[in-house]
Amino acid sequence: MRTWRLIKDIPRSGSFNMAADQVLLDKCVDNADPVFRLYDWECPTLSLGKNEKIDPLIDLQECQNLSIPVVRRMTGGKAVLHGFDLTYSLAAGVLDSQFPGGILDNYQFLARGFKHFFLKLGLNPVLLKKSPQKKKTEPHICFSEPSSYEILIEGRKIIGSAQRVRITRGKNSQPKRFFLQHGSILLKDSIPLILRIFPYAHEKVLRREIHSLQSVGIYPKYSKKDLIRMLTESFRKTFEIAWDNRNWNTKELKSIADCEKAYQPLEVQHV
Repeated sequence: MRTWRLIKDIPRSGSFNMAADQVLLDKCVDNADPVFRLYDWECPTLSLGKNEKIDPLIDLQECQNLSIPVVRRMTGGKAVLHGFDLTYSLAAGVLDSQFPGGILDNYQFLARGFKHFFLKLGLNPVLLKKSPQKKKTEPHICFSEPSSYEILIEGRKIIGSAQRVRITRGKNSQPKRFFLQHGSILLKDSIPLILRIFPYAHEKVLRREIHSLQSVGIYPKYSKKDLIRMLTESFRKTFEIAWDNRNWNTKELKSIADCEKAYQPLEVQHV
């Protein structure tokens, strides 16, 4: 039975959370145990994809008015409003015996654990095998458009994920590939706040495309603590693993603090 390290983090700032995921990927080494991190946010925070353009469709001034920091992820994709979600990340080796190798392969592999979780909640999750044909959706909102191997509830997106792959080359050895996948499971309705940040978004479209555990009657009937317990149990059974509960050590926290400089909140004048 393989072991995965489990980090159940306390609520942190956007810059800490992004830097922490960066450090987990940077510190991946061959044959190390995968690290699964569950984390929260000190306050509502908007994360943008690595290459997502800032344009008038995102109201950074309103984010400032609402005291919502805006940070960039190291992964691609569209904007996610955090603070209404259960956020996770997993760092591991590509071609590890537990992971098939390709980006889509690993999305599919990890989706099995999330599907088990939603089944455990009494829902009827459907795994999307490939992205649907592109259609006119909200250009910046992650949860308005499902991607390959994401899970839908009643045809609506409830979890969104993104990946980053890192290649390391040692002396006289083959290149090693590692990946970090992070994402969010929506707990409660964030659409009213999304509409303030994205003034050109349409509520009817968002309501048609997005679900949350609140909108399907799961949250807060089950607390966040309950959901974390059920999610980790679903992963344990699905992947036949043992958890090594081990939070950050002093050296890791120092590395995260150093890395935070690269993830400071964006300012309005950056528009």
